[in-house]
Amino acid sequence: MLTNFFSNTKPFTSVIIIALFFCYVLSGYFTGFINDLNFSLVFWFLVLFGLVNFIKSRNNLTFDNSYFFLVFVILIGYFPSVINIDSFFYSNFILLVYVRRMYSLQSSKNTIKKLFDCGFWMGISVIIEPFTIVLFPLTFLSIFIHQHIDYRRLITPLLGFVTPIIIYFTYCLWYDNEQTFYNLLGFTTYYDFSIYFSFIYKFSLSILLVFTFLAFVMKTPKTLSIKNEFRRSWILVTIHLLSIIILLIIYKDRSGAELAYLIFPCAIIIANGFELIQKKWFSDLIMIGFFIGSLVHYFI
Repeated sequence: MLTNFFSNTKPFTSVIIIALFFCYVLSGYFTGFINDLNFSLVFWFLVLFGLVNFIKSRNNLTFDNSYFFLVFVILIGYFPSVINIDSFFYSNFILLVYVRRMYSLQSSKNTIKKLFDCGFWMGISVIIEPFTIVLFPLTFLSIFIHQHIDYRRLITPLLGFVTPIIIYFTYCLWYDNEQTFYNLLGFTTYYDFSIYFSFIYKFSLSILLVFTFLAFVMKTPKTLSIKNEFRRSWILVTIHLLSIIILLIIYKDRSGAELAYLIFPCAIIIANGFELIQKKWFSDLIMIGFFIGSLVHYFI
């Protein structure tokens, strides 16, 4: 029943998924995970949903269904601390804009413009959160996978990257605040993961990792056996996830909100896993269990 309902991308299914998100928002507000309910929060998350669905559908990262959107929202339910409009949200949002251009390199149309945009948005992302620079090599990996390499394709992302950096440095210099810029270069970190040792984080991360791993194991052999465009994109999704894991390991100011970086690549992989389940009743059972697990945060 659930599998059949979400096996299409009709507007009504999206409305139901957005309604589920608002249920998470209200639950998070009354349990203290969300500090404030306002129009800004609703607006920016609706924009975020539009962006991630655009990335998924435009680059054919899953089949034409609503599994990805549903899994994406349920994963937000697992980590209600990400439902806030703060620096983590803006950092993740800009990073997703960068990811959109990076995945779009599978098309040879406007390649140089896309490469400049990749560098430009990564430069902005680094200004907001310097450690996100660990994802910048994805640009060059995408060139290697989807395009032929030449000096213009290698230099253009670097030019795009330094453009917002130079503008930001000029701004800081103008207001005699160079130290703020120099602080971006301080890549000091500490490896204190104690925040993740609480039961609720261990539970949520365990569910996320188990579902992602199983879906990856199910999908990868079939994908790598066929030489097509999706195979290349799947390799990028895999490296994207590994880069996010590295980012979370070296990230300094851990509060739980940084786990928002994980949601997009994990949702792509898990959605691809659901697509492979042949028995609809079994798929329904797993989806129901996956959803019920997201409610643990609000009752403990």
